[in-house]
Amino acid sequence: MDERRGVGDRGEELAVRYLARFGWTVLERNWRCRYGELDLICREPDGTVVICEVKTRRGRGYGGPLEAITYTKARRLRRLTAAWARQHPAPVPALRIDAIGVLWHPDGTASIAHERGIAR
Repeated sequence: MDERRGVGDRGEELAVRYLARFGWTVLERNWRCRYGELDLICREPDGTVVICEVKTRRGRGYGGPLEAITYTKARRLRRLTAAWARQHPAPVPALRIDAIGVLWHPDGTASIAHERGIAR
């Protein structure tokens, strides 16, 4: 379990650096409530608040990272996002849920896929 957690943590850190290149600010990491956890809560330069689910894989044996986001997971993300919004009543111009997939390659490099608006 610790090894998987380490892979996930490294993937999340890579996702943060990726988003920073586009001027995004991380507001919170690993926000938790009774319904579960949100990986990243970010703000785009235009003020849009984006909930980012980060999925990291070391290979494609079980499919790509973003394939792990099922309908059930998307529904849970919507519920978690609503809970976060209730606890943070400051108005935001827009709120969106994105997914970032990090795939680590055998040579130690990684590729990133970013899907916007995954849970409507």
